[in-house]
Amino acid sequence: RDAFLSLRVGVQAALLFIVVFVLGFAMCAVLATITHESPLPWLLPVVAVAAAVLFYVLRQAGFLNRLLAAARDHAAGRAVGDVPVKGRSVVAELAGHWNRMRQSAEASRANEAKSERLKTELITNVSHDLRTPLTSVISYVELLKNPDLPEEERASYISIIDQKSKRLKALIDDLFEATKMASGSVELNRERVDLVQLIEQALAESGAKDGAAGIEFRVKLSEHPVFAIVDGQKMWRVFDNLISNIIRYSLEGTRAYISLERTGGRVEIAFKNVAKYELGDNVDELLERFKRGDASRHTEGSGLGLAIAKSIVDLHGGSFG
Repeated sequence: RDAFLSLRVGVQAALLFIVVFVLGFAMCAVLATITHESPLPWLLPVVAVAAAVLFYVLRQAGFLNRLLAAARDHAAGRAVGDVPVKGRSVVAELAGHWNRMRQSAEASRANEAKSERLKTELITNVSHDLRTPLTSVISYVELLKNPDLPEEERASYISIIDQKSKRLKALIDDLFEATKMASGSVELNRERVDLVQLIEQALAESGAKDGAAGIEFRVKLSEHPVFAIVDGQKMWRVFDNLISNIIRYSLEGTRAYISLERTGGRVEIAFKNVAKYELGDNVDELLERFKRGDASRHTEGSGLGLAIAKSIVDLHGGSFG
């Protein structure tokens, strides 16, 4: 049945089979005439070989027809599954290559769709995060234009404008830094740095050890210095971003864990916490720019901390995830 999915392929295979074995039977008849013996002893082997070859030819034609049908459906934009691969023939090898090519195309299409979705979300989130403090600044500036405004309220409004302006500047700075990191145009000032001391410095400056935001930090670091050739300032930014995320997004009253382990020539640093927000299935997307666990975006984070941290680690040739 598969051999005749494409009538042209099936007919060509059948004609080839007929031509070859008609010649075989004719040869048997000629040999029988020359030797004056019965052709039956030769006919039986020829029939057996014919049956085996017919099965093989039709099977390969079926393989080829399935490939043609799959390619036709794929070209038309219809969903196509893998073509079964049986045996080690050239056609079977071609089917295997087709399956890998189809899977690669499907993965590429899915990544492209995801990229487009994330791009749309990025534009929406950037607009939201920049518009919110800007709207506040504009509103309070309008209020300050009132000449009869009491001095106490005026001072309060100026304080709010100052706070929102700094928030806006921090967002813009983070956006530029994330874009610069993603482009790979950042130069690293590598030097010999003690990672243990760097983490302890980031913890001290964040106030994490003082019970910030009701989170209890359990820190397990090496008793001896662990040196690495890194850009100390940028690596400190990684640790600071991660600790800030833990303080901002952890469930109150829970523990957070920080550990550092040296394995061979590599160092593995782990930050673990219990999130206060439901993360959903697409946890990996938290590493995208302007992504947050807080989907309502009520928190003060820029949504760029993890993206910046990942870019810095990637620039150092490490892995982040």
